[in-house]
Amino acid sequence: MWKRCGVLLVLMLCAPVIIAGSSREEVRKQVEASMLVKGTIDIDPQGQVVEYHLEQAASLTPALLGIVDRRIRAWQFEPVLLDGRAVRARSPMQLRLVTKKDGENYLFRIAGATFGSVDKEGESPTYDGKLRPPRYPEGAVFNRVGGTVYLVLRIGRDGSVEAAVAEQVNLRSIGTEREMKLFREMLADSAIYTSRRWKFNFPTRGEDADAPFVSVRVPVDFIAPNMTDTKPGEWQAYVPGPRQDVPWRDWDAAMESPDAIASGGVYPDRPSGPRLIGGVDG
Repeated sequence: MWKRCGVLLVLMLCAPVIIAGSSREEVRKQVEASMLVKGTIDIDPQGQVVEYHLEQAASLTPALLGIVDRRIRAWQFEPVLLDGRAVRARSPMQLRLVTKKDGENYLFRIAGATFGSVDKEGESPTYDGKLRPPRYPEGAVFNRVGGTVYLVLRIGRDGSVEAAVAEQVNLRSIGTEREMKLFREMLADSAIYTSRRWKFNFPTRGEDADAPFVSVRVPVDFIAPNMTDTKPGEWQAYVPGPRQDVPWRDWDAAMESPDAIASGGVYPDRPSGPRLIGGVDG
């Protein structure tokens, strides 16, 4: 649900690069500014929010903090069970906050949220050292096109990548619909090609230890020479891409936002944290 805000933001100053050519007005209307914030959330045995903490709260105006506070405190989760008994739980949390220009005002919403596992016995896939970064496509570099590819990887028991999907590609540049599609495919193809050569350590404990495969999410940033990296608590303007299906998923991922995760990490694809009932934005 979008919330209308008057004169709240001076965020679009970091506008995406405009690719030279014909009018891009239709694509320009899709531009959003987003911020990723991290924190924790405490849930009581009934699944209601007791308290929460946002590490980047100081980056938000009081008006936006008020909207976020009302949304979060209205959330209802499925009770967290421990040995069959509902308990109070604390979970890591990441939120994707989004604004969009609407005439003279800006619209604001919580676009997505991810919650970390409260199971201390579980284990997620890991990797040794650093994952080899993909090659930056020459066409994207020449046109100063940057963005983020949100990969979903299927990891086999030997730690190899059996399959890869670019679930969403957000661009920090504006072009025609045809140009945007071309550059999304360009960045996605490079990220997928490299990811197939990554090697992971398969979980040795927890519910995934005996699974035939595990599914993880990995954001891959392409930062053009004229752009700067964006950290949690900083606004970034971009054009969100369409969401693609992940064929091996056997669970409902509609509630999960592909881009509600920070860059530089590997995250479980199957929800491992508290399960939210209803949408993140009311």
